[in-house]
Amino acid sequence: MTPLADKLAKGLDTGIQTLLSLVKIALFSKRFAKCDFSFKNNDDVLILANGPSLASTVENVKQFVSEKTLLAVNFNVSSPLYEELKPELYVIADPFLWTDPIQMNRLFGELVKKTTWQVNLFIPAQAFKVSEWQTLLKENALVKPIRYNATPIEGGQKFCNFIFRHGLGVPRPHNVLIPSLIVALNLSFKTIYVAGADHSWIKEISVDDDNQLLMNQKHFYDKDQSKAATVKRRDFTTAHLHDTLYHMYVAFKSYFVIRRYAESLNKQIYNITPHSFIDAFDRLKVSPNQ
Repeated sequence: MTPLADKLAKGLDTGIQTLLSLVKIALFSKRFAKCDFSFKNNDDVLILANGPSLASTVENVKQFVSEKTLLAVNFNVSSPLYEELKPELYVIADPFLWTDPIQMNRLFGELVKKTTWQVNLFIPAQAFKVSEWQTLLKENALVKPIRYNATPIEGGQKFCNFIFRHGLGVPRPHNVLIPSLIVALNLSFKTIYVAGADHSWIKEISVDDDNQLLMNQKHFYDKDQSKAATVKRRDFTTAHLHDTLYHMYVAFKSYFVIRRYAESLNKQIYNITPHSFIDAFDRLKVSPNQ
């Protein structure tokens, strides 16, 4: 393919992605109310991803952590770190957390039981169709549910920036870190730090003699007990290697979209996760006990 033909093909693909994103916004996105909160630190936020390195990172840089507003994700509430660190922000993204009764009761039940401080809980707009978790949260007024649009957006960068800034969607959210970064960028924070974002899934993939794709998805709270398990799609059918590698591709690509969005806002994202596989954000090595 000639350079001109390649450029035209990319332009056409971008146009199609933009058009499809507009259709998805019309179908799925809800009206967005800009959130203005006051935090312990209105300039710096630390996102606590659930990768296996999180606990050791937090332990090594306690002073650094204590000075930041904290954002937790998914099942952070199941660990002792939740009550120790008292994050002011919480983001969930996986539909299983409000559609699977076991997962839902575990997550929201623990949030209700353990939270003794104000928490702003960001939940995808589609989850508000489910009443059960909302009933559970009414037992603790300190946990404030906040709607955000998890509509997957692709297209030209300027178009994406406009959509993200107006809260109408996020880059394709194949993991919770992606919407967490957009949420943080759309608040008052000037600098976003990321810990526990190992993203080292490639090392944990294998295929057994029955051609079953296995992955050991380790988190900081279960890294010593977790075992390789068959990878499932959202419809519970068995995933194949190309499915999983494609989802990884989309996630790592999304981080570059997010980096460019941050630059458009004159904001900075630093990855403080040791040996992280994310190559989109500048690395920052925080001195121990800092």
